[in-house]
Amino acid sequence: MSNTNHARHMMQLGNYKFSVSTAAFNKLKYDTQYRWKSLDAPTNKNSPLMQFIGVGEQTLDLEGTIFPQIVENGLKQLDYMRKEAAKGQPLTLGYVEESGKTNPSVGRVLGKWVISSISETRTLFFNDGIPREIQFSMRLSRYQAALKEPE
Repeated sequence: MSNTNHARHMMQLGNYKFSVSTAAFNKLKYDTQYRWKSLDAPTNKNSPLMQFIGVGEQTLDLEGTIFPQIVENGLKQLDYMRKEAAKGQPLTLGYVEESGKTNPSVGRVLGKWVISSISETRTLFFNDGIPREIQFSMRLSRYQAALKEPE
């Protein structure tokens, strides 16, 4: 059995770390749009010509469940996420990936992202109203700095 170092968190967005001890996501969906322009031009088959004009919007959706009784500051985890979103600025997104025996964990930076939305659903309440389970989802959009005007 190999001895592998495991990162203490799954992913980090700004200062917020997704982990089993905070908020672990169980679903990650990455979506990339590709932009094509249809050009009206006669061809042998009378179909339009297509021209690739670049990568479009990129989004990342995270879904997970927090069990407040077993997670440190469990009831506040969504507040911490919202605090990062309220900064109103692009946040660095990174995670750790396995890289082999000589260097088992290597960080990978995915660039700057903004938090587009955060959603939560609280269920399975105790008598005092504290939930046993908090389901959350978060949508991130890749940040692209404004293009510089030609001088």
